Amino acid sequence: MRPLIAVVGRPNVGKSTLVNRLAGRKVAIVEDEPGVTRDRLFVDCRLADRDVVLVDTGGLDPSPDDELAQGAVEQAHLAVQEADMILFLCDGKSGVHPMDHKVAAVLRKSGNPFLWLSNKMDPGSNRQELEFHELGLDFITISSSHGSGLDQMSTQIDDILTKAGFPETQGETEEVFLSKPEVESDEKARSYDEPESLRICLLGKPNVGKSSLANKLLGESRQMVSTIAGTTRDAVDLPFEHASKKYLLVDTPGVRRKGRISEKLERYSVVAAFRSMERSHVAIVVLDGSEPFADQDARLLRLVHDRGRALVVAVNKTDLWDSEKRKKYTDQLKHGMRFVRYAPVVYLSALTGKGLGKLLPQVQMVWKNSGVRLGTGELNRLVEQAVERQQPPVIKGRRGKIYYVTQAGVHPPTFIAWVNDPSRFSVSYRRYLDHQFRERFSFKGTALKLVLKARTKNKKGRAKSKKGRRRK
Repeated sequence: MRPLIAVVGRPNVGKSTLVNRLAGRKVAIVEDEPGVTRDRLFVDCRLADRDVVLVDTGGLDPSPDDELAQGAVEQAHLAVQEADMILFLCDGKSGVHPMDHKVAAVLRKSGNPFLWLSNKMDPGSNRQELEFHELGLDFITISSSHGSGLDQMSTQIDDILTKAGFPETQGETEEVFLSKPEVESDEKARSYDEPESLRICLLGKPNVGKSSLANKLLGESRQMVSTIAGTTRDAVDLPFEHASKKYLLVDTPGVRRKGRISEKLERYSVVAAFRSMERSHVAIVVLDGSEPFADQDARLLRLVHDRGRALVVAVNKTDLWDSEKRKKYTDQLKHGMRFVRYAPVVYLSALTGKGLGKLLPQVQMVWKNSGVRLGTGELNRLVEQAVERQQPPVIKGRRGKIYYVTQAGVHPPTFIAWVNDPSRFSVSYRRYLDHQFRERFSFKGTALKLVLKARTKNKKGRAKSKKGRRRK
């Protein structure tokens, strides 16, 4: 699992600027006005040979009714609870703020790893470094806008994560070119991963019935159930067994749409839900069948798809349907799920238990499919047949060509295809290949990842590997 690094600090200290700089693209809105970031933003990036997830958070700015110190302490506690590491930013130009002292005290007492950063230390700027020494903590001076000090910061992050037990993750797969695919028998080529206890997380908007569904699966009332949205505040692990199989169910807080996350506590509930999905094998997105399919439902489905988790969609409260409501909702769902049509849908009622027996078999099925490993020979035969039926389009006077395909990983199944030029393959043709994989093999309930990599050439124009070996 990738470490989760939360970027915290007072409003307008440069948190979003730092996230954009580390991500290498503009993923967070940056304005001089404080409080622009209101929702949690999760960004994949690579730091010091590690794949990490950055969390861009709102400024530690309590509501006017709260005491300054109380609000700062509460926010710092919440950030520490959910993140594997904290990047705490201060404004190097304006110097130490009273809130900085309070948060620093919380981070020291927590025992969790954190890194103190004095930001906005641009060349020629008015620096207040001496003030930060008063806090008794080691800090690094950086400039998010200019990029200075970030190498030292990355080295420190790497050291901290190493001590915390997070291994380094490999970079891009090395390009290798073979004259012929290594042919394996189909029986030997396919294998499946079977964990001791399957981890399932329940995701959904507030008050869609996640806790009620959890209680039904457990066979007892373990979770508080209320009509008040937001009853569940923390992600709760609930172990149980069914049909001689072990499960770990994670009931997560409801995730509201952007702009409605106003309470400080609820802001970090979003982080808790995301974190729970990251450490789960299968995500069950629970939808409220008594309400129209909403944009937030689609966002949650997109989040699971982008993270590559096996996915089951559970439509709850179907006991409130009549034939007209059922048809209307299923039509909305078909349109809303158009980018995750591979996911199975289970219609159920957590109140009556109707349809519940279909849920766990679907969970087992999608997990098994997300862990399928295919033989190299089988993959290449499929791609050859797909290309024969429909060749890649001609783009800028040149047609794309696929030389070799191999599977690089599972959860989700990830395939690497070495081609003459990735830009010669349109989005529609990639979708065509995705469809061909799904027609041939059982990938229901899991996303597929296809990576196109260009082959390298030597000075004579012949294909070679990175080590310089000529293709025979």
